[in-house]
Amino acid sequence: MLHRKIFVLLFLIFATTVAMANESQRSQKIDGLHVYIGIIPAQLTQKHYKMHGGVTKNEHSYHVVIAIFDEKTQKRITDAKIRATVSVLGMSGESKELEAMHGELLSYGNYFSMDNATLYRIKVEINRKNKAKTVANFTFNRPVK
Repeated sequence: MLHRKIFVLLFLIFATTVAMANESQRSQKIDGLHVYIGIIPAQLTQKHYKMHGGVTKNEHSYHVVIAIFDEKTQKRITDAKIRATVSVLGMSGESKELEAMHGELLSYGNYFSMDNATLYRIKVEINRKNKAKTVANFTFNRPVK
């Protein structure tokens, strides 16, 4: 049952990302990895309020989710340490560790505040044991609410 809930949550995350961020880049192939990003308003994750210490009350909070696959084998990467920095272009932004979201479909996520309806840069740093650090950069145009 838990796996089904996780699958539904991931489906909602990626479906919402497609609907909200048509102009954003949602995946990258870099350093032998295929990195996917999902961005969903935190209000849509309220049923899972215990994730990452709980949903903030800020109406401009978003749940950023990263899924990583080995480009060659297509196997999901489950041993990474991930840090994301979300910032308005040209600003320093907010950095957080992305926490493993356990289950069969492991991904990594955390909540970030995106107060302005503008273009955001999302820098994702991927660290794996005995591998060089990989950095993927995404953009997200936060819609007007």
